[in-house]
Amino acid sequence: MASKPRATPRVSGESASLDLERPLATVVSPTRPLVAHFHAPEGLVLLPESLGASGFFAGSLGALSVEEVFAQILSGIRTGQLIVQHDAVRRAVAFRDGQVVFATSSERWERLGSVMVRLGLLTEDQLAGALAQVTPARRIGQVLTSQGLVSEASLYSAMTFVVREVVLNLFEMQEGSFLFLEAKAPAVDAVKLPERTRDLVLTGIKRAEETGRLRRRFPDDMHVQPGPRGALPGEEALFATLGEGTSLGALRARYAGSQYAFYNGVEEAVRGGHLAVQAAPPAQAPGPAVEGMAWELLSAEERYNLLLSLVHRALREAGRDVDLLRGFVDAPPPGLEDAYQGVTLGPDGRVDVARLRANVSTSGGEAVGRAMALEALDAFVSYALFSARNVLPADVAERLANTYRTLQGGLS
Repeated sequence: MASKPRATPRVSGESASLDLERPLATVVSPTRPLVAHFHAPEGLVLLPESLGASGFFAGSLGALSVEEVFAQILSGIRTGQLIVQHDAVRRAVAFRDGQVVFATSSERWERLGSVMVRLGLLTEDQLAGALAQVTPARRIGQVLTSQGLVSEASLYSAMTFVVREVVLNLFEMQEGSFLFLEAKAPAVDAVKLPERTRDLVLTGIKRAEETGRLRRRFPDDMHVQPGPRGALPGEEALFATLGEGTSLGALRARYAGSQYAFYNGVEEAVRGGHLAVQAAPPAQAPGPAVEGMAWELLSAEERYNLLLSLVHRALREAGRDVDLLRGFVDAPPPGLEDAYQGVTLGPDGRVDVARLRANVSTSGGEAVGRAMALEALDAFVSYALFSARNVLPADVAERLANTYRTLQGGLS
């Protein structure tokens, strides 16, 4: 994995400077002074002074998921801009009083012109001609409407579609960093989405879960080749790259669109006979090692349950009493009695997640219930690891603890 660019401080007397590697230096300009916000010896945040932000919070998606970041903005009824970035992908969402009013993306397929072509409002030639006339003072929407290529109503409808898709596609991002700047809402380019942001978040969560299900069904090493029905309508260019066949991961790299759209398209193409798929032969028989498992393809509940099953197996193989785990659900700690009411363990130590989620479901909605279920599962896993450390060999207990830390880096 490539190392991240560094900023090295140089201090001499009363003055200090930062030596920035080129990827960092490209975003710094002498005309935009920076303000430093200190966070003790552990770090600082540099923000352009001209932004006039009244507050901010920042972090890594390994620590807070997109869902949790949105929860912070919604609960605080905040106004400002959220920027999420991973490698070259950058998405920005503007909020007014906790509601999404605009969004942009660095991805070409999430830009207004490309979306209007995809929606059938423009041709590729019309878009190319319009883009040639775009200037810093004359944006693509102004060019299109002034030339009569689209109506104001069609432009607004397409922009609303773009903003909604950019927000929903944020929930596919599990790696990267985020920065929320609290500031005045944009005076222009604000749109009214068809649903409130809280409902949009729930849709994003459901889409991400559906994508995870389809990724498990169609892994990257699966072999794909043209089916008897030919190319899927609208995807002729993509199917032309198949040749005699390729891996699904290689096909995904050529696709210009979201993971959700890609995997749903694959499912539709397989069902309709446009694609033929064949599972890749296993590289080796599965062994007892826990390293290298595809955690990112599992839901949060599945990850917790898999770790519980690993603890259960380690206890059994060490000749220890596996009822150690059952003691937690039989007598939960204070505050978790209702959550674990009637919850049972399977023969491999896994929790009855369906019953657990039913116990914690509230009027707060699906997202709140899911968060409460994950909190209850995390408490059980913490208990299991603490108890196992007292009875298992030190190397086995440490390996389980390392696995837990790996899981925590991707749980959402």
